[in-house]
Amino acid sequence: MMHFVKGILRYPFLLFLLSIPLVGQSQSNLGTLKGRNFNNITLEASLKPFKKNDQAYIREVATEMFTQWHSLLRHTDTVSVMLWTGDGSEILDYKGTPSEPLEWARYLGNPNTQHAVGSGPEELSIHERAYLYMENPPVFSYADLAFIIKTLKEEGRKVTGKPIQVGATFDPGPEFAKSEFKYKKHPEILGGNAMGHKSFVSCYSVLNADREAYAGFPKGIPANTPFGTFFGRQSQHFLKDLGYDFIWFSNGFGFGAEGWSATGATFTGKEFEQEKLAGLTAKINEFWQLFRKECPTFQIQTRGTNLSVGADLARDAVNLKQIYEGGYNMLPPPNSPWAALDGDFGLEMVGYMSRMAELPDNRFLFRYYTHDPWWLNSPWLDRYGREPHDIYLPMAVSRIDANGEIGIPTHLNFLTIDNSLGEMPTQVPDEVTPHILKARYDAPTAPGPLVWVYPFDEYHRWAYEAKNRLPEVYYGDWYIRQAINNGFPLNTVISTGSFQSVLGKKPDYFKESTLVTIMPDAGTPWKKR
Repeated sequence: MMHFVKGILRYPFLLFLLSIPLVGQSQSNLGTLKGRNFNNITLEASLKPFKKNDQAYIREVATEMFTQWHSLLRHTDTVSVMLWTGDGSEILDYKGTPSEPLEWARYLGNPNTQHAVGSGPEELSIHERAYLYMENPPVFSYADLAFIIKTLKEEGRKVTGKPIQVGATFDPGPEFAKSEFKYKKHPEILGGNAMGHKSFVSCYSVLNADREAYAGFPKGIPANTPFGTFFGRQSQHFLKDLGYDFIWFSNGFGFGAEGWSATGATFTGKEFEQEKLAGLTAKINEFWQLFRKECPTFQIQTRGTNLSVGADLARDAVNLKQIYEGGYNMLPPPNSPWAALDGDFGLEMVGYMSRMAELPDNRFLFRYYTHDPWWLNSPWLDRYGREPHDIYLPMAVSRIDANGEIGIPTHLNFLTIDNSLGEMPTQVPDEVTPHILKARYDAPTAPGPLVWVYPFDEYHRWAYEAKNRLPEVYYGDWYIRQAINNGFPLNTVISTGSFQSVLGKKPDYFKESTLVTIMPDAGTPWKKR
């Protein structure tokens, strides 16, 4: 017993495990995920496992991808593969020519530095230079990529018997592949400083004139073209021509200028510049509208930032409520994978729960960090040390909707199924899968002992209408983050609006829970409830 207590004191986030409701569990239910199947499970992968540009070899690799995860994939309606082909510049550069060579992520480290690939002083880290991941990596064209996509769909269907979808990825930063478009031809689109001064593409940037022909702009890019217009039109051609089904916005793209920092366009670290808020929010929302005008139907999936709804709103003008209500056919951002890197599980949980308090519909996803195909680490094996706490922690989380229904993740993603050297060690799916299934079998069926009543609507209203409340909006989430890091076992969230709706229908719904929230404003319906 003392060993257990010491473990709790050393790792206070393990208190989450004590807060998982077990209402409705019985031995007869433990042999099936009936009623708890995932809508979709996504295997994220780079092109590195395809070490030879040979069609028979590509088919063998594709078959192995699905075979490794088969015992988990039987518990989903649809299987997806999300391809980390490059950094997304393959979309920006696309000219509609199948035979054109493809710049792809065949590197370890950052290839967009001043040092040529494979060069530089020995003391430099791979964040400061890059190497090829293998000698003489294969050369691919856009036509080869189309064949890989087609093969994944065919072989995946054979192995799983499920519908297979394939998604493209766009990353705003300098990681993964060389980008002449971002860093040589059009540096005017750069804004964020997450990996150095002006290193990330700003979603609301504007392009300079460019005479080069592109698939969506055969006569070149006119001056002052919004990036959302250019990227949307290029995405439409790229996704349609190559056979993709959806697109993923990576590393905060579409959600402000700074996806990783605690500061942003409206928070300097010393003061909140509220006068900038409305204008920057309008620019972010305009990006979504412009993208959707050019690329109207492909589903958008999102990574989001490393922070939370309130923090993103106060520091970087991200109005998640407006984005959710925009009708953009998008999935909300999942939990941040950064907890594996910085150990900040409170921030992971606060970001995750605040985003699911309200949703465009009832779909949301959990994302687990198994391998990193670029930075020479495999979190399951090294960062987590094969310990499943960051499976059970976020999978113990649930949301409550306006009808009092418990919501658990409908989608599951694995970042990634291959490592930085293009290997797919079977040890990882063999060890991870039982923990995922156990967490799903034991998923919440009732409110937890502590329920976070999240002021989703209030934060979004106060940010624009109330004077000097941005610090409160920012700090409300930050406070809960630190509480969780200190062992506060919070695992259920409901928005203030849904909370009032549920109590109107089920007055005793929360009788076994303690409610956690900020002080409601006097005289409001929320305060009365």
